[in-house]
Amino acid sequence: MSDLLLILNYDASGSRAIARALRAEHIYCKIVTPDISAEDVSAQQPRGLILAGGVNGAVPGGIDPGLLSGAWPVLALGDAAVMLCRRLGGDAMETALCGKVAPVSFVPCPLTEGLESCERMLRSVRRLRLPASARVLAQSQEETVGFMHDLLPIYGIQFSLESNDTDGMQLLLNFSLNVCGCTRWWDFDGYMERAVEEIRAAVGDGQAICALTGGLDSAVAAMLAHRALGGRLQCIFIDTGLMRENEAARFLAYFRDQAGLNIAPIQAQERFLTALSGVADPGKKRHIIAAALQSTLDEAAESLGQFTAILRATTCTDLMEGKDALSRPGLRGDIPMLEPLRELFKDEVRQVGARLGIPEAILQRPSFPGSGLALRILGEVTPSRLQTLRAADQIFTGEIAESGQAKRLRHYFAVLTPLPENDTQAAVILRAVQAGEAAQQAYAARLPYDLLERVTERILRERPEVVRVVYDLSPSTHSRGVEWQ
Repeated sequence: MSDLLLILNYDASGSRAIARALRAEHIYCKIVTPDISAEDVSAQQPRGLILAGGVNGAVPGGIDPGLLSGAWPVLALGDAAVMLCRRLGGDAMETALCGKVAPVSFVPCPLTEGLESCERMLRSVRRLRLPASARVLAQSQEETVGFMHDLLPIYGIQFSLESNDTDGMQLLLNFSLNVCGCTRWWDFDGYMERAVEEIRAAVGDGQAICALTGGLDSAVAAMLAHRALGGRLQCIFIDTGLMRENEAARFLAYFRDQAGLNIAPIQAQERFLTALSGVADPGKKRHIIAAALQSTLDEAAESLGQFTAILRATTCTDLMEGKDALSRPGLRGDIPMLEPLRELFKDEVRQVGARLGIPEAILQRPSFPGSGLALRILGEVTPSRLQTLRAADQIFTGEIAESGQAKRLRHYFAVLTPLPENDTQAAVILRAVQAGEAAQQAYAARLPYDLLERVTERILRERPEVVRVVYDLSPSTHSRGVEWQ
């Protein structure tokens, strides 16, 4: 692994911003958990470590002392710099500068090359007592904003990267290029070549198996593996009956019939609907669907004979949000697990998909939860309610695509809720959000009124069981809040 930086994730938003910024400069980096051991770091042979802390005053608790031995250059940002100061033998007292724009001056060194001073929003700067082994690197209003070790390449800065932050970007580049000696080699083509080589090496002369969910992540992972293995990749596609209108057919028409993936389709609609019968609680629905997927995959995997590796579509976004891809099919725990997308964010998965030749219409389809439409029905999942929701969702998403609004939206979909006084009638909730400034933020899109009016008229006319159509204006501070769960 050449010229790698590891980003220790003490703050999800900060880690994402740093990773995206570095990759945009063709510097290879990976996000790892903050409890990573020095032994695990050493095995990956990184050029340096970035401790990505937040700026809200929540000081992280710990780090393996072996990571501060000087074996690797270290840059701690935000609240992680306070933790670093303490770990080196110093201390941090009360907040000295908070929520104000102030000038910051820097001491010349390889980290601050090209920076003499700048103006920053200082959100939570603690008053530091530096350890004997450290000295001041940056100051603002006589407070220590940054420090550096006297002998080792270890630095702490009490602010992190912000939007359109040229000075913060300069610090990251100086650390990567000047301090760590990284080269600008990373790009998507190189990433794909390496992923293909790793898949071939792991599978050898054997076969790999992959579960396709109908979503983009698993499809891109399978296309990468198909490039590596050809017909030695066996894909399983389970039609749960919980997908959008004609989605299963469209998925197979492209990935099996055009792209040439070796896909074994499994019709399991009745199995899932039976398991969900009478269940209204979202948590129980999620558990039932996960269990049914697992058992169906296990049965299919056993019937397909021997394979030497299992492909999963876990992404960096999944890992950081505490989510995981489908559990692996089969019960043989000694089989290698391949996760070629685990370092990529969702938008980066789309870029890889584009380089693999996946059509734009597929790449830009609204993302879909693993539970399918089940959690977008408030109440019991029935065939008639699924049919109603599919139709309403198709009308809404079709009109958005036709109007040219799709490219500015992060998510857009319909939700169905039966009416309490008459469960044969229903209301449809329309949801469309755009990305906020923070990575996890989303806010309701200001869709044209005539578009909403047209969608409402069509749904009421074409689905007489729907008697109300409403638009959800709720903002979300976390990606999970976008969905109705």
